Amino acid sequence: MSNKVTVNVDINGMKYPVSCIAGEEERLIESSKEVNIIIKDLTKVSGVIGETRLLAMTSIILADKLLNKETNTDNNFNLDQIVDLTDWLAKATERMNKVAILLENK
Repeated sequence: MSNKVTVNVDINGMKYPVSCIAGEEERLIESSKEVNIIIKDLTKVSGVIGETRLLAMTSIILADKLLNKETNTDNNFNLDQIVDLTDWLAKATERMNKVAILLENK
């Protein structure tokens, strides 16, 4: 039996199916809410931004928050975890771009 589940998260008004380990669904939903807060703040400041640029800027802001948290609180995050996060964000951005292309072609 698989311990993976799929959760539909809303990012910038679009629904995306994202897989996670069973039991981590709420954390994934809360993470997507944090992403949406940053996206909303960016669009207030910058107006209309292309989706790829918006996601890249959001990723950079989240990575910066992680780095600041690591520096300021000396917690257990390490470089490998940050690299894993940025890799995950890059893959998620790639998947979102593929979905956007599919939606544009409909």
